[in-house]
Amino acid sequence: MNLEQLNRKDDTNENLHKKNKEDPMNPEVAIQGYGILMLNQLEDKVGRMFEELAVMCDKGDWNNVEQNLNKGLVQAFIKSITDTYDDLEKMRKRGGINSRGIKQR
Repeated sequence: MNLEQLNRKDDTNENLHKKNKEDPMNPEVAIQGYGILMLNQLEDKVGRMFEELAVMCDKGDWNNVEQNLNKGLVQAFIKSITDTYDDLEKMRKRGGINSRGIKQR
């Protein structure tokens, strides 16, 4: 590995697993300890998790709410989403062929 490859590896997060050529704004995202999902799948999953949390709140099941928020996958998923958008933004700012189709945030 040369210095340029080392710098490039440090410059991007490991969450962005693979670019999607058909839809650059929907890459594959690697979630540590979980697996690989498309970004839109991950966003939908987090939305459903919050809907389930709202139901738990309505039922007064605060122990499960705390468990899911603090020790569940919600935080890991949200971090993966934000890190992936940060990686996409870095690619867009760098320009070149890899930045095509990436929208500004």
